[in-house]
Amino acid sequence: MNSYITQVLEAATDPDYGGDDAERLRDRLRLAGLLSEYPDDPDLVVPSNDEFEAARREAGKGVPLSDFVIEGR
Repeated sequence: MNSYITQVLEAATDPDYGGDDAERLRDRLRLAGLLSEYPDDPDLVVPSNDEFEAARREAGKGVPLSDFVIEGR
């Protein structure tokens, strides 16, 4: 699972990451609207560092996923 996630992130962020699998992943991400076609895309919104850190803190709150797995939800 970790290697697949690593491939997805590399395909999404590294234009030099090539190969058939990477190209398919990149195309799927683009079709899902998760990958900008162009880095200077006017619709691309990059959060500020403060916004990013605030979102990161919020994401770290709540019940850990492992608790749900243990409970069998």
